[in-house]
Amino acid sequence: MRRFSLQILGSILGLYLGARFVPNIDFQGPIKIFLLAGVTIGIANFFLKPLLNLVFLPLRILTFGIISIIINIGIVWFVVRIIFHNYFVVGNYLSFLIFVMVIYLVGMALSALDSPLQKIHH
Repeated sequence: MRRFSLQILGSILGLYLGARFVPNIDFQGPIKIFLLAGVTIGIANFFLKPLLNLVFLPLRILTFGIISIIINIGIVWFVVRIIFHNYFVVGNYLSFLIFVMVIYLVGMALSALDSPLQKIHH
């Protein structure tokens, strides 16, 4: 449950940092929609990403894991450009790539905190 919560929190925080600091990325809508978009990315990363990693395992091996970046881009693209397209303005592809990397790195940093937290509680 803690990992799931960290995934959601990381997605919301990464989405916020990306929308705030990446040029040509803008969010135009209520905070509820922003939080819902972050939760949607977190849920997709928690449930859908492991399945996609398994399906694309041969490509992950052949590309030395680069396909994982494409999976991350696909998940964020689906949420931001398909589901919440009325609220996010994406100026260009490079900005979107940086936006995805910010979300991914924040999520990874929070996931890295999960191991030290488990050692403290045990």
